[in-house]
Amino acid sequence: MTASPARIPSPRSTGADVAWFFTIATLLCFALSVPMVFRLVPTDVNNLITPLLQLTPLLAAIIMWLVRRPASFRETFATGWRGAGRWIAIGIGIIAGIAGIQTAVALASGIWQLNPLEQIAGATVWVVPVLLMQSIFAIGEEFGWRGWLATRAASWGFWPLALVSGLVWIVWHLPVLAVIGDRPVVDIVIYFAGMLPWAPLLLALRWRSGSVWPAVLAHGAINSIRVYLLQSVPDGTDHLLIEVIGWVLTLAVAAWLVRPSKAEFVRLPANASVRRESID
Repeated sequence: MTASPARIPSPRSTGADVAWFFTIATLLCFALSVPMVFRLVPTDVNNLITPLLQLTPLLAAIIMWLVRRPASFRETFATGWRGAGRWIAIGIGIIAGIAGIQTAVALASGIWQLNPLEQIAGATVWVVPVLLMQSIFAIGEEFGWRGWLATRAASWGFWPLALVSGLVWIVWHLPVLAVIGDRPVVDIVIYFAGMLPWAPLLLALRWRSGSVWPAVLAHGAINSIRVYLLQSVPDGTDHLLIEVIGWVLTLAVAAWLVRPSKAEFVRLPANASVRRESID
């Protein structure tokens, strides 16, 4: 049973807020990436610029929150920890499980070869520290995409919001083209196309848990545990079949997480209802 909202925002006002958020986040990202894109700084400085770029969705979301102030920061950005621990574990487990399946298929089929054991052992000790570091960097993105945005546009429904945010996420990542080097077009397409399945999964973790933190830690796991399992354990390179397996599994898990069973609705500060379901 849910309380009746005092005021339901019109689709037009929600769309305008989301459009402003996307525009601000993207323009900030592009502006801060100018030194990197046009090679105005040494290549090593890119490692300092990238974390700044990751803050731009958070900055855009804070601007929109200050303008609208529908509720407290904690409510709007879903920063509560209650119940988040379980979903953090589930999210990290999903990322590791999917990457593990991809690696197993690639090794079994001979697409990739196993790295030397000493090389794997050397990389293993860095998994947890890199996970924590990448999760800290992911706060800037996730507080925007799966924090403010998931609250403000909850009335759109899960899949429309996941699709729209995923497409904008790709556009927002375009400055990465300046730092990934001279790679084949196919590899670049695989890189950007691979972002689309991650958007529904990260949103599903936020959707189900009611907290942004599972999405934050899962994002960190994508950039640490997944990279370890796909590149440190095997001698992995981009391969379309292996990537497609990951995309299919990621979308399937997201769909399973938000399946309409035993659903209850929780009131969000933006006067929208979001689905929180129990996991069977």
